Amino acid sequence: MLSYLSWFTLALVFYQGQSVSMEQVFAAATADLATGRYAEAEAGFQRVLQREPNNLGALGNLGVLYSRQDRPQKAIDVYRRALRLLPNEPGIILNLGLAYLKLDDSAQAKPLFAALARQNSPYQRQAAELLAICQLQTGEPSLAVRGLEQLATGENPSPGVFHFLALAYVKQKDLPRAQATLAKLYERLPAAQAHYLEGRVWYDSALFDRALESFRQAATADPHLPGLALETGKTYVSLRDYPAAIEQLRQAPGVEGQYFLGALLVQEGQYAEATPLLAAVTEARPDLWGTHYYLGKAELALGHSAKALPLLQKAANRAPDESAVQYQLGRALQSLGRAAEAKQAFARVAQLKARGNTETIRMK
Repeated sequence: MLSYLSWFTLALVFYQGQSVSMEQVFAAATADLATGRYAEAEAGFQRVLQREPNNLGALGNLGVLYSRQDRPQKAIDVYRRALRLLPNEPGIILNLGLAYLKLDDSAQAKPLFAALARQNSPYQRQAAELLAICQLQTGEPSLAVRGLEQLATGENPSPGVFHFLALAYVKQKDLPRAQATLAKLYERLPAAQAHYLEGRVWYDSALFDRALESFRQAATADPHLPGLALETGKTYVSLRDYPAAIEQLRQAPGVEGQYFLGALLVQEGQYAEATPLLAAVTEARPDLWGTHYYLGKAELALGHSAKALPLLQKAANRAPDESAVQYQLGRALQSLGRAAEAKQAFARVAQLKARGNTETIRMK
């Protein structure tokens, strides 16, 4: 998954209208959300919604809570529900788009940010930057460049503008402009952050050797920089230096770090260590078919075919064109004596391999 969202802060959305009897519950849940007591906050907002299903404050803040917990699909469901009640609320539209970006679904996010970028609201500039990110991800670098150049020459552009503008130039194969734009990061940020963002540009451009050098320079300046261990680990994965990748990913907190570490451990045959990591990711992000795949592959390797089969079936339903998924599904079916179904899965593998389908570790 992309880490672009680190540049943006989810907006807390507060509305009036809760009944007097629910006012203290709402206030307590809001305080719990602000202090990271997410279980208590969720229980409080759900209690408000049981009494007042159309309470926009509870819906908006519940969506923020789910986004902070890296549960974007639940956030999307809540924000959609809130927009049915208040269709043009810019804060909800912004957060809905951010939730789609967490799912790497730029196609869904793009029209939301485009609409906000046209509105005169406090989120207009932020939406314009997010729109450019979506354009980069949907193969429209020239549109992204146009929007980001306007933001870069505007008042107080964020470092993210120069980061994404440099990436857009690289995608257009304009390295001189990319380098000149990256230089502006060093004028605005501490060295560690500037090296980190430069590394992100090279990584997202598949220039992994350059990315690794930038991340190493960032580590020299600040070895504890948030996000650095994860991005360095992912770069080592791309360079197929798996021992170094595992070392870095063990230091990466959060769901994304657990995902990549668990997947890589499965690839390296360390199934027993991988399964609890992947089980935790499955709980937090049930929308990721890759987690079901890698966890199913690990359970199958450990001889737990009955556990593996439903996981691999979920992965195959969500990713029917992945040959690796079909192959592991076929093995699970075969081990459980379901020969006819296994034969169908293996036939599908042959079809997909003819298209050059191969397994890669990515957040999916």
